[in-house]
Amino acid sequence: MRAVVVDAGGPRLGEVPDPSPGPGEVLVRVRASALNRADLLQVRGLYPPPPGESEVPGLECAGEIEDAGEADGWHRDDRVMALLAGGGHGEKAAVPAGQLMRVPAGLDFTAAAALPEVALTAWTNLVHEGGLVEGASVLVTAAASGVGTFAVQLARELGARVLVAGRRLERLEPLRELGADVCLELGDGLAEAVREATGGAGVDLVMDLAGGAGVNDLLRALKSRGRLVLVGLLAGARAEIDLAEVLRRRLRLIGSVLRARSRDEKARLVAGFLAFARDRLDDGRLRPIVDRVYPFAEVTEAYRQMERGGNWGKLVLEM
Repeated sequence: MRAVVVDAGGPRLGEVPDPSPGPGEVLVRVRASALNRADLLQVRGLYPPPPGESEVPGLECAGEIEDAGEADGWHRDDRVMALLAGGGHGEKAAVPAGQLMRVPAGLDFTAAAALPEVALTAWTNLVHEGGLVEGASVLVTAAASGVGTFAVQLARELGARVLVAGRRLERLEPLRELGADVCLELGDGLAEAVREATGGAGVDLVMDLAGGAGVNDLLRALKSRGRLVLVGLLAGARAEIDLAEVLRRRLRLIGSVLRARSRDEKARLVAGFLAFARDRLDDGRLRPIVDRVYPFAEVTEAYRQMERGGNWGKLVLEM
């Protein structure tokens, strides 16, 4: 099959053997897949897949089941989307049955391919790690990204007050239509702006996709006993933290990754997400945001665009 391979020139299309599903897996004919920052790290040799997972990049896909194996409840030609630890950027993928989801009503494969990774990242870090509940407040950084745009919608549906932050305010304004109540600029003064927007209280939770030195501002933006869930490092992997502030206000700083979690844990996360979100996906209250679509033959350019950044929502590959 055709799939993304990596050589000295970077990611490109090449020929690799078809995947062979193992116990508990189904074989999916991939119709579309999406790009994530983790794919860039993998092709640079910085983020290898977990042991036993596909070496082909790609953390999500949508398509049709070609071979359901012994997976209960799944059949050949079912329209599915899937959370993956690798393998999405190929024409076929072996998928753990617990990480399969039916394509929501009203979504084509292109839109569905942009959903699994962002949806499960948002669910895992807002709910499973962050404990976000109705009536609470949350600040989402790098909120114009694919994960950010879905996290805003999910937080809205959870009944939270949603604040968003990014480098440019004009990129954040469209998030108001998705449920953002307040748009703020990252940088000096962010903590004070958050407190002003929350009547001096601060927020209950920060979901941070940026990292870097700005973590201190985010900690100062929290209420006492607030939680900061660190999901990404777009702004860097180093920060000097005021530990006295963490102790005094009993703050919690939580590091979180999704790809490295076990298949059993991912299956539980998928089930929990679907129990909350299935109807909301079907009626469009929750939806993926797609910035642009590339034919599979243009995968090299798609990776270059992901590296350039600046997209609003997801970049999708159509097979």
